Amino acid sequence: MATVLKGFKKGKGGKLAKTERGTTYTESMTAIVISNIPNESPYNVCLTTGLPKVGIDRLPPTNAVCVDLDPKQDEISPYVWRVGIEYSTETDQQDTGEDPNPTTWVPIYKGKIQTVPEVMYKDFSDPPLPYLNSAFAKFPEPLVVNRPIIVYEFTQFETATITDEQIGDRNDTINSVDHRGFDAQTLHLSIPEFERGFFFGFPAVRIQYRVAYKKNKWLNRPIDAGYEFWTTDGTTWSKEKSDTLCLLNPNGTKRPERADPLYLEFKQFLEIPFSFLR
Repeated sequence: MATVLKGFKKGKGGKLAKTERGTTYTESMTAIVISNIPNESPYNVCLTTGLPKVGIDRLPPTNAVCVDLDPKQDEISPYVWRVGIEYSTETDQQDTGEDPNPTTWVPIYKGKIQTVPEVMYKDFSDPPLPYLNSAFAKFPEPLVVNRPIIVYEFTQFETATITDEQIGDRNDTINSVDHRGFDAQTLHLSIPEFERGFFFGFPAVRIQYRVAYKKNKWLNRPIDAGYEFWTTDGTTWSKEKSDTLCLLNPNGTKRPERADPLYLEFKQFLEIPFSFLR
């Protein structure tokens, strides 16, 4: 049982109409599919390579999504099928229609607001005021505040060929490059659980993903300070100690007490591309 897309009939139609959801554009066309048996299943005809996938493939330039495949067997030649195809802008829901393969399903996410602790060195005044006491000295304890972040949770089906180790390698990572409009290093991915099984006869893995968005990146940025610093006479260097915490320059020398602090940057998570997220 095999089907082949022969081509598309000349002529197509379109319609612009007002609906409850606003202005909707629909466009229709007909494809010709050839089967090698006279009693081919209409369902198999819909799965012919080259035909659009319902709920996924879109038609430029309107970006209308394929919403309907309507195969009709030719009354004279049972090997020939005419497949009516309809695109519409009425829905932008990503759905696989009649295709039972779960790996083609595009998940709809769930969003949450959570908080993460962050050390505050300046407030939100204009201009910002440093977090110092009246003597312009640092407080004994840093000011830790809880910053809100957006967390996205969704489930995605993967092909059964992916190994448990490959799934584990995706856990506790951040995006190495920009992903779907989010800057690099701003998304943290975790995998609470995954499950192997079958879906309509397809072996697959159902993976639960959790993606947390942090605008100022998932990096460890401690203030460059310490109780030891370098001094130099221009020729030799020596290390000295201080009873109080000192701000440091990039070369390890002591900064003025009222100077703005500098920050170091460390990568605490492995970076990988998130191209596997649909």
